[in-house]
Amino acid sequence: MGFWGSKNGAACVACSLIGFLLAHYLFSGVWAIYAYILISYHLFLAWLVITAEHETGFSLPIISTIFTHLACLALVIGFTVVRRYVPFFGLIRYFIPALAPFECTWLFSANTAKLAVEKKKEITVSAVDKAAVARAIATATGDDYEAWTHYLAHRDPRLRKPGMSIKEEYEQWMVVRAKGRS
Repeated sequence: MGFWGSKNGAACVACSLIGFLLAHYLFSGVWAIYAYILISYHLFLAWLVITAEHETGFSLPIISTIFTHLACLALVIGFTVVRRYVPFFGLIRYFIPALAPFECTWLFSANTAKLAVEKKKEITVSAVDKAAVARAIATATGDDYEAWTHYLAHRDPRLRKPGMSIKEEYEQWMVVRAKGRS
């Protein structure tokens, strides 16, 4: 269905229309363009935060969140300023509210990240039996060490599970290797 066919897509269009109408009747000239962008962007950002399907929270300290939001606004306003020199950017201003989901996810998704890390740790602890880890490490050989170093040297770092330490990864690797031997 995609973004534009969802309730958020409809809300983005509605916020853009509301922002356009408010800016058109309250301001004139260049100020109307800036007001449109700021009003529609903030309306859509508020919609996203209020209707979030997860519990929202700041992913950064409040001061950092404020400065990051101001940096996003500077980028958004920068698109409008550049429209003087690149005529195509005049059309981009109508799609600027569509950048709000990026900021919403970046700044207000702290609890989902924390829950994902906590759930990951629970799965890691329950998935690897402590007795199996102890047996695998007790029976480790020099070949296991060489295989582990080869694994570390050739693994794709993007595939490494977030929140997992090297020790936990080694324990899981050893259990899998021990099961493969038997």
